[in-house]
Amino acid sequence: MRLTVEIRSLIKKLVDKLENKSLVSRLLDFSWNTVNKWSKRTKHLKDRKRRPKESKISVEVELSIIGLRNTCKWGTERIRQNLLSAPDYLLKEIPFLVQGIELSRTAINYVLKKHKLNGYLNERKGWKFFRAQKPNELWQLDLKGPYTIQGKNYWFIICIDDYSRFMIIAEQLHHEPNCVEIEEALLPYIQKHKPENILTDNKPFKEQWDNWCKNHGVNPLHAHPYYPQDKGKVERAIRNISEEFIYLISKFPHWLFGFISKYQQWYNYRRFHHGINAVPAQLFT
Repeated sequence: MRLTVEIRSLIKKLVDKLENKSLVSRLLDFSWNTVNKWSKRTKHLKDRKRRPKESKISVEVELSIIGLRNTCKWGTERIRQNLLSAPDYLLKEIPFLVQGIELSRTAINYVLKKHKLNGYLNERKGWKFFRAQKPNELWQLDLKGPYTIQGKNYWFIICIDDYSRFMIIAEQLHHEPNCVEIEEALLPYIQKHKPENILTDNKPFKEQWDNWCKNHGVNPLHAHPYYPQDKGKVERAIRNISEEFIYLISKFPHWLFGFISKYQQWYNYRRFHHGINAVPAQLFT
């Protein structure tokens, strides 16, 4: 048993007063060796109370971790990112969310475990890794949808730069886009950045898409059928958008009106990406 400062001090005072260590040991129900040790040590040591170490995890931080977990169903990394710097529109929905706090994932998991909120909601898959050598060498393009929100279906056009993970396009539509709509959305960015290759899956309008790309100086690439790892970067970006934005629209329906561009801005200029160890805008030039 660890003796407190008060008990150690009491041992010394009783020994000094009674001058009988055996009697003190019987009175306090300690062994004679314990009484003897602390009666001697307190004469040479300045016995002070230990100052408690200040923890970064205050009550406000702990509430923020629990709030993000329960509201957004996020894991430790997304919680860590949003404690450091969350998008403005999320701060309006969770006004008690603290900012500028840098915690490790282990510390966050400790809080989740304390409240029995830790653990993965889904199993993870291992993906093969490849990466372009420079910005605009390879873009990855994909469509996602339909997502049913308030009884209506929505589709999203997502295009990212493979090297920097910079999100070129994040466009929300209330209908499934055709080839012409995708081409019109992409054209201004192709003219500005001049990508060398664009990777897509094998869509029904493959021939029309290939001809359009070649006419604009872009080499069209296509993923292998039934092998999503080819488009791993854009698939991951879509998962991020889904978990950090789309799935939360049911809680905050006003996000339907133009907030996808705010998410894209936050994703590109403020969200740290561990895959590149940087913010995407820092690598995309």
